[in-house]
Parts: sequence; structure tokens; C-alpha cells
Amino acid sequence: MNDVMNGIDRRRFFRINDNVGVNYRQLDESEINQHIESLVNPSDAVALISDYSKQVETLLSQVVMKDPLVGELLGVMNKKINCVIQQLELESQLTTDLAHTVQEVNISACGMALCVDEKLDSGAVLDLELMLLPARHLLHCHGVVIDATEAKSGSGFHTRVDFSGMSSDDQELLIQHIVKRQGALLKALRDSEALNRAVAER
Repeated sequence: MNDVMNGIDRRRFFRINDNVGVNYRQLDESEINQHIESLVNPSDAVALISDYSKQVETLLSQVVMKDPLVGELLGVMNKKINCVIQQLELESQLTTDLAHTVQEVNISACGMALCVDEKLDSGAVLDLELMLLPARHLLHCHGVVIDATEAKSGSGFHTRVDFSGMSSDDQELLIQHIVKRQGALLKALRDSEALNRAVAER
């Protein structure tokens, strides 16, 4: 059991360079005092809509049996509502994509290092959103700034951030993404080395 738990803990510290969509804003003191659980998680809203849809389908089938005309009317209204929801989801997705700046970061399940335009003070708390690519999974948590130094090349500041308040589901999703990306990078490295050896042997 301890070996399994140690394996899970080790996964938290796997660190890779990856292109991630990043959106953040610095929180003021009043916002910092709010619990992370009060933040709206988009995946919760999706699950809620799915549950409502199932309830509507169940009730609609009962109405159709009692009054086909009313059932048909409600069915048409439900389809109309679904069309509106789909349009809103599309617009929301486009807005989300525009809000997230895709950049290379060095990331683990516990935190990340990235380059930002402004200098953030150590201890600053960020409202942080990450979009994992290419699946476009959206993660939401707080980030605590560890330090920020001027970038050695180009402009901006090399900033290290620790994650705080990330849900266990989001953290597991991030861990799986990192492990998968690490596997892909190692495979690409092995393929490149094999190709170089084949070329050298010719």
C-alpha cells in the first residue's frame, strides 16, 4: 500500500515543458479570504445541465403518454432550449480560447514556471486558469507566486507559482496529462536517437 501511495506522490512531481493556455489575475485581500470552493467550476455546470436533460426526457415521456399534444409542444420547446444552450456553449468556448494565452511553461501537478509581462510580488495570490492541449481541458485553482526574476532572454519575468486549492479531480487530470506528455516526449527522444544511430551506421 505504501509503495502505491509513494508512486502516486511521485507523479505529483513529474515536471515537463509543455504548451499550455494560461489566464490569470491577481486577487486582492478580500478575494483571497474567499474559499476556493466558491469558485464556479465549468465542469460542474456541464454535469448539472446533463442531469437536467435526463430529468426532462423522463418527465417528457410521461407527459406524452397522458397528453400527446402537450408532450409534442414541450418536446419542441426542449429542442429550442437545447439549440440556445449549444450556441451559448460555442460562444463561451470561443471566448475561453481567446482569453487563454498559449505559452511554454515548465509544469508539474504542484506548480509551474512561466514568463509573464508584469513583475508579481512573492506571496501574491492569483486566480489561475489552465487549458491543457490538445484536449482543451480547463483547470481552475489559485496560484501563489514563489518568486519572479527578469527573463534572461527577451522581455518579461520568469515567474514560479505553486498551485493551491486545485480539486482532486483536476489535479488527477493534470497528472495524467503530464505523464502522457512525458511518455510522448521520451518516445520522440528514443525515435530520434534510433534514427541518428541508423544514419551513422550507413
